Amino acid sequence: MIKYILKEQVNPQDLAAQNKFLPVKIKQETLTLRDFAKRISRESTVSSMDAMAVLEGLLQIIPDEIANGKIIKLGDFGTFRSTITSETAISKEAFHISQIKGLNVRFRPSKEFTKQISHIDFQMDS
Repeated sequence: MIKYILKEQVNPQDLAAQNKFLPVKIKQETLTLRDFAKRISRESTVSSMDAMAVLEGLLQIIPDEIANGKIIKLGDFGTFRSTITSETAISKEAFHISQIKGLNVRFRPSKEFTKQISHIDFQMDS
């Protein structure tokens, strides 16, 4: 269940317009890598330490491969890919590598992942 509050929002382009309300998710419990390892252990035949080793491996491999420009496809979980953040240039000749500001990592959930979270209940916090 996802808990939320309603937050009043001002229209910055029209300060005279009536304010509107939108739902904002309430911050909830944070799960750590160790929490994931324990849960994997409970729901499989893998020990907590083995699950932790695999998860730690993912944390090392995924950034390495993203840094090499690869797309990481993790089956029914989803896909990690990178995009470049940069200033624009008026021509190819005018572009300089210093205009590149960094790398963003994007996650796209798979259809199966999206399907599994499509039936979530929402509850307004009082």
